[in-house]
Amino acid sequence: QISVTEVETLLADPYAFYARRVLRLFPLDPLDAEVGAADYGNLVHAAMAGFIRWLAAGPWPGEVAAQAIFDEAAALALAEAGARPGLLAFWQPRLARIGGFVVEREAEARAGNAIARSLVELTGEIPLRQPDGRVVTLTARADRIDVLANGRLAILDYKTGTMPGPKAVKEGHKPQLLLEAAMAAKGAFGGLPAGDAAALVYWKLTGGPKPGEVQPISADRDEIAGLAEEAIDRVNALAARFLLGAAPFLAWPHPGREPAGDEYQHLSRRAEWAGAEDSVDG
Repeated sequence: QISVTEVETLLADPYAFYARRVLRLFPLDPLDAEVGAADYGNLVHAAMAGFIRWLAAGPWPGEVAAQAIFDEAAALALAEAGARPGLLAFWQPRLARIGGFVVEREAEARAGNAIARSLVELTGEIPLRQPDGRVVTLTARADRIDVLANGRLAILDYKTGTMPGPKAVKEGHKPQLLLEAAMAAKGAFGGLPAGDAAALVYWKLTGGPKPGEVQPISADRDEIAGLAEEAIDRVNALAARFLLGAAPFLAWPHPGREPAGDEYQHLSRRAEWAGAEDSVDG
């Protein structure tokens, strides 16, 4: 099986996928890494999930009440994280700024009961059947899917780092949201009937001086459906070539396509070979 987030790695850097999934090699945190930095994304996701679950229990409560709900969800996420006092002093103001940003966005999005319900941390899977009958399972864990008043879906993903832009998503380099849309159309997520996605959106939530940012990818149902099918076809081709076939897991075969990370570049010795090629050409 392969997850929607792993598809990007297999596209851009097959060797990195091989090192992680087949060799089971996992990078260690740098010795000088900021304490707790790796946990911040999980903390933000937990606070957001708790907040949206509270909202799903009833109608929009108003901005003041919604802010109190977010603060409680953030406090619970911090408590469950078991953060030390020093990290609490760093994280609490950031979460508070995120809360202010999120409450404003939710008030706008839910005006006129435009959102019928919101589901968070949805898991799903679909089988990708090859012509020879073999099957690869595509899995996903969606941050959030909103069921809109018209019955269509809005698929959202939260980022605490860099957000993909529309061009990268539509060209297939960042396929996560498109694959989730394809899965949702097939009813792959438990508790969510099959439905067409009418919006794909990234939210960047940093809690910094600019606490948040919304990056719409598409709000065209037909465009999303077409791109989602192309994304599924691309995964099928990848599965046939790498997961079920004998293609070599090359390191960063497309220099113009940025890999998801550089944790495995030193193991692939790509820089060493690139240097050798340069010396021969010279």
